[in-house]
Amino acid sequence: MAILDEREVPIGRLFALTLSEAEASAVFQGASWPHQDAAGFDYSQAQALIVTSRGAAITRLLERIRAERPTMPILEADAVDPSPAVIAARLIKPIAALAGLVSAEAFVTLPVAVAGKEGVDELLQQTRGLFNMESPEPEIFPLQIAFNLVPKTPGKNEPDYEALLAQATAKLANGVSVGFTAVTGPLFFGAAMAMHVRTAQTLDIEMLRNALQHQDGITLMEAAELANTPAAMPTPATDAQGSQDVFVGRIRIDGDVCRVWLVFDPITLEAAQMAAGVENWIDKPATSMLT
Repeated sequence: MAILDEREVPIGRLFALTLSEAEASAVFQGASWPHQDAAGFDYSQAQALIVTSRGAAITRLLERIRAERPTMPILEADAVDPSPAVIAARLIKPIAALAGLVSAEAFVTLPVAVAGKEGVDELLQQTRGLFNMESPEPEIFPLQIAFNLVPKTPGKNEPDYEALLAQATAKLANGVSVGFTAVTGPLFFGAAMAMHVRTAQTLDIEMLRNALQHQDGITLMEAAELANTPAAMPTPATDAQGSQDVFVGRIRIDGDVCRVWLVFDPITLEAAQMAAGVENWIDKPATSMLT
């Protein structure tokens, strides 16, 4: 909603729907929009629907809405490219252009914010509980998340997240294959990725730095004189939150292997894609029911 406001997308009326927190409200375009119950809402009042949450309850609700309003444009969170794939593609393209690419592997640590407010609350409560010598009780995540790393494993009737990342990266990076290992860590916001790329030719580090400096969506936080300065390295807490860029640092090249450290905000990156989808609805009214 902040991105829609920033881009001045012309939205006449907003219905802030929720399956919880019915007493709260959303702020948009300087006004407060009270939350309404999503299950009991009359969807004939709206022209389009944006779904920013995931889960079984959302899936069931969408099935009902589509049956009642089959022509309503609906944009779901699952319809956008997952942010780690977007980030991986941004880095792989200049590397492949400079030295060719043989293979790539990425280790991704995601924040609890990808699970929504409930995920943030669970990390906060577990952290407080552990300091009070209490045993954490996982609800949102399958295991304790405070001071821990939890591998992303598919739940019942859920797709394999790492496979989705690989498929999306191949789509965005001209068929390049990347193997992903993804975990959820004790980070509130902001994500980190360590990427190892094997190139067909030896990669010149200065040429790579120059290419990254001139590519949209990338902020290079490494120069030769700062390469070994910890304070100059990007981190999820200090750099990523609220940005649509990927912050790159600690580039290491050893023969035909390039190792890169980068951080990004997965929530903002995916929200930006959804905002672009809304802009497309409005810019191309002939393909939708929006005017």
